[in-house]
Amino acid sequence: MQIVYHAAHSADAQLVRGLLAEEGIRSFVFGGALEGGAGLLPVGGAVRLEVADDDAERARTIIQAWQDTAVPLDDQDDADEVDRDYGDDDTPAHVEGGNLYRPLNQRLPSRHTGAGLGGIVFALIAGALGGAIATGIAMQPHASQQPVDYNDDGRPDETLVFEGERLQRVDADRNSDGEVDQRTHYDERGLATEIEEDQDFDGVRETASRYENGQLAGRNADYDGDGQVDWQQAAKRGVLQNEQWFDKRGNLIKHIDYVDNRPVSGEFDSDGDGVRDTARDYDPRGEISASRPLPTP
Repeated sequence: MQIVYHAAHSADAQLVRGLLAEEGIRSFVFGGALEGGAGLLPVGGAVRLEVADDDAERARTIIQAWQDTAVPLDDQDDADEVDRDYGDDDTPAHVEGGNLYRPLNQRLPSRHTGAGLGGIVFALIAGALGGAIATGIAMQPHASQQPVDYNDDGRPDETLVFEGERLQRVDADRNSDGEVDQRTHYDERGLATEIEEDQDFDGVRETASRYENGQLAGRNADYDGDGQVDWQQAAKRGVLQNEQWFDKRGNLIKHIDYVDNRPVSGEFDSDGDGVRDTARDYDPRGEISASRPLPTP
């Protein structure tokens, strides 16, 4: 997925989304939830439009052409106004063949008849109403999926699952065997919250990683499939803090503490009785530098 448009607000995003849909390009709006406390006020470009990688270049071309398109002036009063501003002998370059256009960045003339002003007000109201309706429709939750085939083998390598316009999860098939071996869950901000992985491609996702605000918070694995954690890691803001191993009875048989992502000390069960009996220290390279017995509990 690639970002192709940063919208001023949800209504703006829905307008461009409809434009792309007319050209057969499916797009998704992200960041609309951030407008909750501000209505349709701009939120600093947080509302964005994304499309599949294969559609990104064509989508940008369509959006750029739309942005570059001149806006026709149908109101005769506005046309007369511009004629008075430029005069008959100084026709602006955008008046051709009897059709008058105003570039998008040109200010409206300052004098309007009542009919011209009324038309503008009506257009503004209609546009705001249309945007509100489009936003309301978009906010209705509905499930959808978008498969992505990176290697053109006819099988999806990833499947993007949406709830309404929000990306809910991504299912990945990393070894192209037709099975999901990695599943990533996302929050309403588009940040990963959990990743389930099948590391040995045996059809079971035995490893799960937790994320907080996009940073790794912990990881655990059930290697034998008995429903109990065999190994786990704890992290803080993405930095590893410790590792732990458990036996089949749930006893903690190995523990290692980390500083700056390097092991510094640990304890382990050397005789398999379920009780840690040996302490170890590690050097900066992660090698054991000292070992000593632990006091008998």
